[in-house]
Amino acid sequence: MFRSKPFAPFNRPRKLVATALILAFHAGAVLAGPTAKIDIPAQPLSSALRAFASQAGIQLIFTPETVGAAKSVAVKGEMSVEAALRQLLSGSGLEFRQDGERNYVVVRPARTEYGMPEMVVTATRTERRVDDVPASVSVITAKDIATQRPQHIADLLRNVEGVDVAVGGSPADIPTITIRGISTSFAGATSQVLIDGMPIESPVTGIHRSMHALDLNDLERVEVVRGPASALYGPSAVGGVVNFLPKRWKGAPGAEVSIGTGSHDATLVSAAVGGAWDAVDFRLSASDYRTDGYVAQPEPDIWGTKDLAPRDGKNRKISLSAGLRPADNQEITLAVRKGDTESAWLGGHPNYRFDDNAESYDLGYRYETGDWGVFKARYRKMRQKTRILYDADFWGWPADLSLAEIDHRTDTSDVIDLQADLRLSKDNVLTLGFNNSLGEYSSTADYDPVIVGFPREQSVSKSRLTGVFIQDEHRVSEALTVLVGGRWDHYKLFGDSIDGVPTGKDSKDSVFNPRLGARYRLNDATSLYATAGTAYVPALNSLKFRTGGAWLDSPNLKPETSASYEVGANHRIGAWSMRAALFHTEYEDKISVIWVGPKRQYQNIGKVSVDGLELAIEGTAGDWRPYANYAYTDSIIKENSSDPLTVGKQLQRVAPHKLNLGVTYAPLDRFYARVSGRYVGDYYFNDRNTDEARNPGHFVADAKFGWRLPTGGIAREAELSLAINNLFDKRYREQWLESVKALEYMDGRNVWLGLNARF
Repeated sequence: MFRSKPFAPFNRPRKLVATALILAFHAGAVLAGPTAKIDIPAQPLSSALRAFASQAGIQLIFTPETVGAAKSVAVKGEMSVEAALRQLLSGSGLEFRQDGERNYVVVRPARTEYGMPEMVVTATRTERRVDDVPASVSVITAKDIATQRPQHIADLLRNVEGVDVAVGGSPADIPTITIRGISTSFAGATSQVLIDGMPIESPVTGIHRSMHALDLNDLERVEVVRGPASALYGPSAVGGVVNFLPKRWKGAPGAEVSIGTGSHDATLVSAAVGGAWDAVDFRLSASDYRTDGYVAQPEPDIWGTKDLAPRDGKNRKISLSAGLRPADNQEITLAVRKGDTESAWLGGHPNYRFDDNAESYDLGYRYETGDWGVFKARYRKMRQKTRILYDADFWGWPADLSLAEIDHRTDTSDVIDLQADLRLSKDNVLTLGFNNSLGEYSSTADYDPVIVGFPREQSVSKSRLTGVFIQDEHRVSEALTVLVGGRWDHYKLFGDSIDGVPTGKDSKDSVFNPRLGARYRLNDATSLYATAGTAYVPALNSLKFRTGGAWLDSPNLKPETSASYEVGANHRIGAWSMRAALFHTEYEDKISVIWVGPKRQYQNIGKVSVDGLELAIEGTAGDWRPYANYAYTDSIIKENSSDPLTVGKQLQRVAPHKLNLGVTYAPLDRFYARVSGRYVGDYYFNDRNTDEARNPGHFVADAKFGWRLPTGGIAREAELSLAINNLFDKRYREQWLESVKALEYMDGRNVWLGLNARF
């Protein structure tokens, strides 16, 4: 962002402005204060604004992306700052806002009745308006998060069109996120999950356990990009990308406290302290959540195993984020996150439990060279340690709950991400990037020799991924913007080993994924876009090289690949915003298990075709803010020689119909009420779509009410809230394990009473 004297140019994203600036004078007084002699000829608006800030002696903040290629009119004469700014911005579609608390003036896109168009980073890895990128994007804002009480951070995604989330009944369960009808694969996740723009694990695992390290109270917003994203983010981005963006401290030093209690004897204590100054900001937070849990598997599986009691659990998290600005065009960032989750896998089984520990360390550097370039370098180290206990009942000794096995699993990864955004001209931004990640996954199993009969063993898998990407954003005219780019990935999977003995060979693959898109703006309210791209999921060594007499190796196994095509539109009318998208995806080389004589083998034999429609509308009507979205997803298996009975059937865990709707009512500044509901149509837990695996459609409603309490003394804000999830106490299925015919159900009606305060 750009500032006037005495600061040098500094173009940082808008979301960090408040954490970076506490300026020296009151903006309101400046705008309404004495006049100044202004003499600015007609020129590019970005240059005119910098000249104006210098002549008027004010602190002015804007980004080149916001101003773009707009031109300014000539302004000359002695006038107030406010009058001069209005003349400079006339006809540009921009407005200015004075922030009396933080003492600066911001130039931004003009507000409509509904509000300012959202700015997103994930779709292009550069800051753009959501209706300027050639992609289907949804944003879950801080206000949206504040009016909900999700059980898990991934539950926020349930209200987004085209996204399905499956979470089990254990607090330690990791959600399965499905975007646009591409369910999970033998090779791992098909939708990429990011925290602050970087992947949360290596391609070796794909289990997303690092999500346990991010607390809901530390979350600023979520950006969801639907459609293939391997051209920017590499592997496992077939369905799309979900980016969880953490908070940075805003404003003066202070503290935040949250406490709550709810059903199943659940309790939460959370606190954060922080501050933001001109050259530094920090936020330190910690939380402790505990619950007695509920019974998710009330019915026995084919072995007679079931929950004997509720699934208890606890989550403890701590995080630190900080920013240091040694100069106005440089920033160094640091983030440390740790989460420890313990819970029953099956309730009432004292030796059937999870213990997850996830931690990540981020270091970033950003350098800006005035108008023409931004350079970013980031490093992330992640470590996930999981301890899983199994009892003898699991191994077929009915009613024997004694300890029979302990699994120790560790996943570590180191990621380096470099990016340069070069403004070659006022209408052309070229983005270049490099990504390198190293991953290692190890598993050690300790068995009871009497119950299980297996010896102790340790397996190790390692990987290296190197990616290079390029993207060119070119404004062909005032109405048309074209984006073209691609990413080349080379990954090497080192030979797995068990107890130090190699069980396979090294393998490697190279994949190139292109992307092409265009956005055409019919007028200020309506724009159309078209985009096409490819994506992939790597074929892991654990699938290529198998141990034991029951398996055959598959050294020629190829990555799963996809090609997608999409057209869409965005439209604003008054206080209402609408979006629509039509898409088609061909997902090929799906990996499946086939029988070769008496043995099994992984092979590329599957093909899935997906066609979909997404519609969404949201807006403001007086004190009401309603929203509704609908997704139709036709995900059909076209080829599967390993099981011909699946051909023509729906892909498992993909609901063809999904409808979300809700409304927030806020008649006063001190009160709000939100009621929302989601209908998920029939779907199946297996690819054969058998009757026993059919999950009936269900509708679930949630509600939350908030009262902002009177404050005084050291308290700046305080809110008391009541949340009721699953309002109508709907008992619906969420998981089904076909091998043992075990059904898991989501929680019934649950209530949460919370108190949040800021000091």
